[in-house]
Amino acid sequence: MVKSQYSNGFIPIKKNGIYTIRNKTQELTIDPSTGGRITEFKLNGKNFLTTKSIHPIFWGSTLWPSPQKIWGGPDLLELDRLLYSDTVFGNTLKMVSMPDPRSGFIFTKEFSVKNKLGAFELKYSITNGSDTIRKVAPWEVTRVQPGGITFFPTGQGLRWGNIASLAIESNGITWFNYEPEKIPATNNKFFADGNEGWIAHVNNGIIFIKSFTDQPRALAAPSEAEIEVYTNPDKTYVEVEVQGAYTTLKPGASLTWSVFWYIKKLPKIKIENGSQQLIDFVRNQIQSSKK
Repeated sequence: MVKSQYSNGFIPIKKNGIYTIRNKTQELTIDPSTGGRITEFKLNGKNFLTTKSIHPIFWGSTLWPSPQKIWGGPDLLELDRLLYSDTVFGNTLKMVSMPDPRSGFIFTKEFSVKNKLGAFELKYSITNGSDTIRKVAPWEVTRVQPGGITFFPTGQGLRWGNIASLAIESNGITWFNYEPEKIPATNNKFFADGNEGWIAHVNNGIIFIKSFTDQPRALAAPSEAEIEVYTNPDKTYVEVEVQGAYTTLKPGASLTWSVFWYIKKLPKIKIENGSQQLIDFVRNQIQSSKK
């Protein structure tokens, strides 16, 4: 492993067709041959994401177009599961999909480390490669191990979805505590508007944070929301999902949207619904990384 001369991260290293970007004890692993999917996000060698041993299709972290009801959901082979081209420039890995035959969308994904505290930037672009005006929102779908607590600042309006009642609000934050005995053995989800532009999931003393530009509720895709949490019928994973603004794209036009990922070991603080210590920890991480 050769350390980058760039002050804001490491050079992506390719081995057996798969890239790894390391920053001290943190590792982000990406596979161009599987839809440019993030296959691992590790802290001290331990992967926080699920693997294909849990589900052959729905594992790791990917990008989808939103809303799902228009584009057919996960059956987007060129965007979600097939080979992306890959290049490295400086300390950034760039990957580009083949066009989706139905929508004409082309996905571009760029991965890099952007600050000394270890936030990884995931920069997504969606290009309208068709000859028709399209409307779409970027949708990052990340599968983590079941258990723990997912939480985010509460935005406007009400939550909805069949497990919306399992989430609570405390200290201006929406909290979803994964309790398998309370979760139905079906496809479960809830939608909500967020605030401040972050969501976090904590499990086994490790916290995973996503930071992004907060968007007004009115800019969400139809029947979608800025935040979505999903649990599968087998109770083997949780999806921590965020969406960007619903955007009109003329032929050849693109949108760009960035999400910053953090993974940290928590100090000795209260890990429970409503914990002000947890809230402060997340806010401090995000604020510190912007200095």
